Amino acid sequence: MLPKEVSVLIVGGGGSGLSSSIFLSDLGVDSLLVERRPTTSHMPKAGAHNQRTMEIFRRHGIAEQIQAIGAPAECRIRASWLTSLGGDDELDRRHLFSIDVNGEGIYRDVFEKDSPELSAGLGQYLLEPLLQRNAEERNPGAVRFGFELVSLTQDGDGALAEVRERETEQVHTVRARYVIAADGGRAVGPMVGATMVGQTGLATMTSMYFRADLSAHVEDDVMVHWFVGPRFGSWAGGCLVKAGPKNWDRHSETWTIHLMIPPDDPDAQNLTPERALARLRALLNLPDLDAEILGVSPWHIESVHIDRSRIGDVFFIGDAAHRQPPTSGLGLQSAIQDADNLAWKLAAVFKGWADPSILDTYGSERRPVIQENIEYALFAFQNQFAFEAGMGMTHARTPEERRVVLQRYLEDSPMGRTRRAVGHEVFATGRMELDPHDREIGFHYEEGVVLPDGTEAPPRDPMGVAHTQTTRPGHRLPHAWLNDHGKRVSTHDIGGIGTFVLLTGAKGADWCEAAGRLSARSGVPLEAFRIAAGGDFGDPARSWAALSEIEEDGALLVRPDRYIACRFPTAPADPYAALEEALDTLLNPST
Repeated sequence: MLPKEVSVLIVGGGGSGLSSSIFLSDLGVDSLLVERRPTTSHMPKAGAHNQRTMEIFRRHGIAEQIQAIGAPAECRIRASWLTSLGGDDELDRRHLFSIDVNGEGIYRDVFEKDSPELSAGLGQYLLEPLLQRNAEERNPGAVRFGFELVSLTQDGDGALAEVRERETEQVHTVRARYVIAADGGRAVGPMVGATMVGQTGLATMTSMYFRADLSAHVEDDVMVHWFVGPRFGSWAGGCLVKAGPKNWDRHSETWTIHLMIPPDDPDAQNLTPERALARLRALLNLPDLDAEILGVSPWHIESVHIDRSRIGDVFFIGDAAHRQPPTSGLGLQSAIQDADNLAWKLAAVFKGWADPSILDTYGSERRPVIQENIEYALFAFQNQFAFEAGMGMTHARTPEERRVVLQRYLEDSPMGRTRRAVGHEVFATGRMELDPHDREIGFHYEEGVVLPDGTEAPPRDPMGVAHTQTTRPGHRLPHAWLNDHGKRVSTHDIGGIGTFVLLTGAKGADWCEAAGRLSARSGVPLEAFRIAAGGDFGDPARSWAALSEIEEDGALLVRPDRYIACRFPTAPADPYAALEEALDTLLNPST
């Protein structure tokens, strides 16, 4: 049986829906998740999880679980472009370029200084069961697969849903105060009149998941292989990715290859396992490859977002709200970040310490970020085609013409070296897709649950790599390692789940006293900490002192999702009054 009434109904049991269930449970909000599929995804899609997402999972005790079963850092250092894996022709098995990826290799120091978490590599077919287990442990009996939403009506005070159990055809009626649509846009959107805007049908793609021993043809530290050769161009040649699940070096048991198939090709609509195997062998140039096709999934490149993030009491997250090319890996990450942004606001409303109008800030905060991510991901997808231009293949249409260009590109001559030098310059622009550090953790909110202080945002790296940490309101809390009686903790580890955190310095005792009184009086969960010698946390490396941008008597008010809500560079005459006014403005946006 399903409950007849619930605070939040989550429709969809993918990464964003399961994350929403976990986050709400940890925040003390009851929910019911329904998913039409009988099980989680069987395809290893969306396997790169950036530092911001891992910080969110860290807060909920999940990051270590992901790293424990994911690809070790040493096995996901590089991406390489090759002409093929096999073959005996002079142009076969030629290495064209490699770049360090995932914040590893030459980028490790850049990424590591800005976050307590490294990125992780774990496909959805492994991530979703892990999230499902965590969701069920926190909310037993309320994470239900095999249940399909069949109707949804709103009455201004919540929603009434009809949910069908697919095995028995029994229909259940569930009343929810709020609904989170995390179903990829399949059901909820059409039921409430949502529309997607943007570009659709940009390309037809297919993912093939297979088991094979490729250890004789690949290297341990390469996570991704792209193929560009005489027969195939960018994306048509395929993008080969390790899928584990036990070994992540060259002995990876399974793999996924993503490729573009022209829409007029019969395989674009109906790629049978037999045709998939033949196509795989041709792409890799391994005609005798012993491989087992485990799954085939067609999909389309889109660049779209929903016209409204909220319709009545329904909120849209993940693919139900935005869909973009997989390049730069921002799709699932944005979805989980949607859930994080929305969950704490729902909890604030249910617990009575925020006005319901705070829920409108979900859209005002997330929509600009999502629109930027969509544009960035689409450009990164298109930039893949620039690599061939960098090699001189702009006018090479036939395999014969491409062969001539590749021979000239690879020849041992002064002009060959020039061509390769130019090609390497162009290939290196791939860092905007494969190491977009600032794009991943540098997004910020200009309006919403934020009190701007009139300062300008730091300039952003146009290539998306270098990140400048700042405590400007609306930005992510900077990471610094602190000392907690001999234990190293991050600024992101301070405070409990669902609490506001007030960070102050050596002369911030009045702030701490004010925060305690205000929290007790208002019911707003607020914890205050001094970062200073003799305070709650030490800063022996002076890293926080260099990042805080406040004086010793100043303070930073940090939201439950670890974004800066407001900044007090120095202490006002009455810290209690200043803090009370700030929280009242932040938590009651409509007044």
